[in-house]
Amino acid sequence: MIKKTIKIPLFWKIYIIVVTIVLIGFVVLWSILWTALKKYEQSRPEYAMDKITEQIQLQDTGDFTKYVHTGENAYEGSEALDEAVREYIKNVLCEGAWAYTKKSGEYTNDNPVYQLKKDGQKTDIIIYLEKKSKNEWTIADASGLSCEGKTYEIIVPENSEVTVDGNKLGSEYVTETKDAEVLSNVAKHINMPKTTTYHIENVYKEHEIKATGPVYNSELELISSTDNVYEFGFEANGKLIEEQKSRIKEITEIYGKYVVNYESFAKLSPYILPGSYAYSYLSRISRTNIWLEVSREPAFSDMKVYNYQSYTKDCFSCEVSFDLQVSYNSGSFKDYPTHMEYIFVKRSGKWYIADMVMLK
Repeated sequence: MIKKTIKIPLFWKIYIIVVTIVLIGFVVLWSILWTALKKYEQSRPEYAMDKITEQIQLQDTGDFTKYVHTGENAYEGSEALDEAVREYIKNVLCEGAWAYTKKSGEYTNDNPVYQLKKDGQKTDIIIYLEKKSKNEWTIADASGLSCEGKTYEIIVPENSEVTVDGNKLGSEYVTETKDAEVLSNVAKHINMPKTTTYHIENVYKEHEIKATGPVYNSELELISSTDNVYEFGFEANGKLIEEQKSRIKEITEIYGKYVVNYESFAKLSPYILPGSYAYSYLSRISRTNIWLEVSREPAFSDMKVYNYQSYTKDCFSCEVSFDLQVSYNSGSFKDYPTHMEYIFVKRSGKWYIADMVMLK
């Protein structure tokens, strides 16, 4: 059997060769064009911004810490500051849909500026790009990232010793020394004690704050710590407390009976400093008193005397709380919760009320 050979015409040979060459050329051309397009795309600042927002979306935000503005921190070491910045970035660049838009009024082709958007809303974060090479943009700077520390304000009696984590605060932290405001009504009767205010700025972690008083060298009680303002009271003298506690209760019972017209001002006045604010205030009660139908002697319950503060050796204050129980001629009975503060001043070896404040 003779095998037949199929001959391809010359035309088709040439056609196949030409098509092959064209296809190869097309692939080469497309490869060259694709590479050029990719390089062009990468040379656009939008490409860099896409990468930046993708990085934020993936919570890979460590690189952004170097753009965070911080306050000067003279008290704490760099470790506390670095930790605060990392936590700040973590909270600011948290989960959400991140995008960007050109910053109106600032964007130019040579200096691209973008504003970050989160969940469709513009943020305060502005990204400034710069050309790193012919085909690459990188972050030159970022604004709107500010990790400001807290400011501690510490108010203590003058000449007290203040420590933070056991370290004594120096005079460089003192910003003010002034008369103790709580004693404004008795200023003319005493050598006015003062308070000193310390400021520690840009605090990035919690600290233990303590104060020791100047009169009895005892630890002071923290009486208020609102909005990073730490206010310490004056010292308490244990001996004075024991000496005065029963007398203060006695005075308070006379006061309670006086305000309901069961006792006269003459019974209370020996305990009040003549010419003082307390004398003027308490003497007027009898002229304006509307308690006219008390049937029998008032009763007192749950009386407590506490929060003694010795401002000087001739002036101290304390708080008193009690329930004043009053029976009326009509047969009704009422309980009056009462909370007050006395300020005592010593004259000729004896303690007198010089000011009195009704507290909530």
